[in-house]
Amino acid sequence: MNCSSMTPLGLTALLLLLLTAQSTAFAPPRTTSSSPATLLSAHSDQAMPRRTILARTIAIALVPTASHADDFESIAARAAAVSAQITQEEENANRLEEERKMSLAKALKDDTRSIYDFELPVSGKSRGVKELVGDNVKAVLVVNIKQDDPLARKNIPELIALADRFGRDFAVILSPTDQGYYEPDTSALIRLKLASEYGYGNSPSTILTDKVNLLGSGAVPFWRWLEGSCRTPAGLGKIQANFEKFLVDGSTGKPLRRYPRKYQPYDIADDIAALIQGRQLPPAQANFKEEWRNAAKEAENDTYRFQKGLNYFDQ
Repeated sequence: MNCSSMTPLGLTALLLLLLTAQSTAFAPPRTTSSSPATLLSAHSDQAMPRRTILARTIAIALVPTASHADDFESIAARAAAVSAQITQEEENANRLEEERKMSLAKALKDDTRSIYDFELPVSGKSRGVKELVGDNVKAVLVVNIKQDDPLARKNIPELIALADRFGRDFAVILSPTDQGYYEPDTSALIRLKLASEYGYGNSPSTILTDKVNLLGSGAVPFWRWLEGSCRTPAGLGKIQANFEKFLVDGSTGKPLRRYPRKYQPYDIADDIAALIQGRQLPPAQANFKEEWRNAAKEAENDTYRFQKGLNYFDQ
């Protein structure tokens, strides 16, 4: 008989006895003045009963009993029941998630609004989005920014370069905010800094709004609608960090694709070109999903994340 036929309790008893026997075998010898013959006789007298007890215990352990079999069947039955329950809960969760996605898709389909149904504040005045971007624009890129975020040093020049490349067919809308990582400057000072440091705003295609709220009950309607209408691949609507980007079809005013914080503007050029040329968006680049996965991790501990109770506030 081998160990595979042992009951769990028998195997445990066997291991304990083997450990006991091993510790006895390696125990340091006792100091005594007896002769070698006396020591040999004493060792033999003590060893025989110990071996006999060990042999009998092993024999008992190797023989499965009805009670042990019943215990095993009871444990197996409980394990099967737990597994079935977990499987059922996972199926229910997946079903609810699918229903949520279908409900959201229907709501978005039924929503006839576009970016042109909203207004944004610019230099202290509320202006319609259509007025800001013009009548003939074919693609619009909307970005939430912080001018003192290190990413601004690369993102803003690239956004200006895209505006120069595509001309009047394309417009960029940047919206700074007090939410998220601290923005110390006023709207007027941000406008002055972006113009002096980057030349942003010198072209009609580069638009800068005043500071706005992106999240919470005080969010401007434009941003609340945009976030809900164009979600992350994980289904999240709310902004997670600075420099998230939304590509909007200029003809319909509907958002088509959303890009994470560290997705560079130059990587969006092919998508913009497709819209301007009247083509469907090409498949997202290979790094698209990877950057969203990185963004999800950074949303938990990055300095520039939006986190309620830390820097994101509701007003």
